[in-house]
Amino acid sequence: MIPTKSTRRRRSGAAVTLHEVAKLAGVHPMTVSRALKGSETVAEATRENILRVAKELNYTPNLAARALVMGRTETIAVVTGPVSEHYYAHLLYLLEGELTASNYKMLFLRSRDINQDLFSFVDANAVDGVIAIDAYFNIRDIVQSQSTFIPPCVYAGVPHPSWSTSVDTINIDLSEGIREAIHAMLDSGCRRVAYLVSNHGMASKTEIRPRVYEATLEAAGHARELINLDIGSNTYVHDLVRSRLVEYIRAHGCPDGLLCQNDEMAIAAYRALRDLKLRVPDDVQLVGCDGLAYMEYFDPQLSTIVQPAEQMCALAWQFLQQRMNDAYAPRQQATLTAHLRVRPSLKAFNETST
Repeated sequence: MIPTKSTRRRRSGAAVTLHEVAKLAGVHPMTVSRALKGSETVAEATRENILRVAKELNYTPNLAARALVMGRTETIAVVTGPVSEHYYAHLLYLLEGELTASNYKMLFLRSRDINQDLFSFVDANAVDGVIAIDAYFNIRDIVQSQSTFIPPCVYAGVPHPSWSTSVDTINIDLSEGIREAIHAMLDSGCRRVAYLVSNHGMASKTEIRPRVYEATLEAAGHARELINLDIGSNTYVHDLVRSRLVEYIRAHGCPDGLLCQNDEMAIAAYRALRDLKLRVPDDVQLVGCDGLAYMEYFDPQLSTIVQPAEQMCALAWQFLQQRMNDAYAPRQQATLTAHLRVRPSLKAFNETST
């Protein structure tokens, strides 16, 4: 290939621009962008020529430059809870599928300082929108910031009591599922139903799970028992949960019903109960909260409060697209209800199946 201004520039270490690819290929920069994204609107011969030129120039797409050309980066920032929890890893998988189907990319933010990273991307106009799942404080800080540009934002997940912004919201209502789980245990003979949590945050009154747990047991005339294993908030260490629950049971005796803050806790609790030679559900009935598919691979299969993950992710992307297309549209809000999936870890399963 005869050296051109673009190739000489590349060899000197400077970044090649989309405009240079377009000029050498003899097309408009928008055509280059579409071809690189795989759009079917670009003729095959044109696409092949553009890809050849881009490869020869060692072109790497630049988000800021693309934003200037197209008005959008076609990148969405996503903030969730820790991916050490399978629930959030699954949500990322579902969201990536939704975004990819629309030719968008996902920028996942889960660093030591999420807000600093999030603000830097927002200030650089590097993302077209933000989806936050169970990340209330992150989305609140963005929406209430003094930034000159605030991207479209959608919050999805368990609602926070102090939520008061006008951001588009998808609330996950766990209350009915929690009440169903507690009544299933009480109705089948449990007299000591405990709530198992990993840290003080999940035990506080700002969280819906302990609020509904306490209210339901109080209404039924039963004592409440909150077991806080205090393992922190950023990482799940199953062995630590397992050992601390064993210590608790040896010191205080064992509840005959365990409602766990999520499925990860239920799995660790299952192992702890087996360590103590306790049988599920004969000695202890056990319920998680997430709806992870592999809960049915235990023996006995573990009951769980199923959160509508697929519906939530699809709706979050739908809300965000509508907001990106119309910044002044009325606020979008939806409530999705979680439900109890009864499996053999609850006696109610055996009672209804006989």
